[in-house]
Amino acid sequence: MVSVGGFKMKGTRIPKKKLITAWKTLSHKPFPKVKALKLNDDDFNQALEHRHCIEDDFREIEEWGRTLSTKGTDACVFNGEENDKADFIILVRENHYHTIDEIILHELSHIARGDL
Repeated sequence: MVSVGGFKMKGTRIPKKKLITAWKTLSHKPFPKVKALKLNDDDFNQALEHRHCIEDDFREIEEWGRTLSTKGTDACVFNGEENDKADFIILVRENHYHTIDEIILHELSHIARGDL
């Protein structure tokens, strides 16, 4: 269960082992407190729309050359809240376009680079 802007959403937890394996390919730093969940598409869209801010638009333009639609976004990463018991939360769309390994690596790379 994760809280996004006061909304409680239930998701399937992505195993920590998978996150750590990907992290080790990105950084020699200790693995941060990361919680990753796969949400159904409707909950994911709601979370993404609620969390969206102007900084996200700038980051998307820098990374992809344009802003992305919610529909075409596989995952997002954001700073965790105190009650999440995690420094970072990764949310993944249930019906994603890329492989879960590609998605996890990409989202963890934002954490490793300090993009948040």
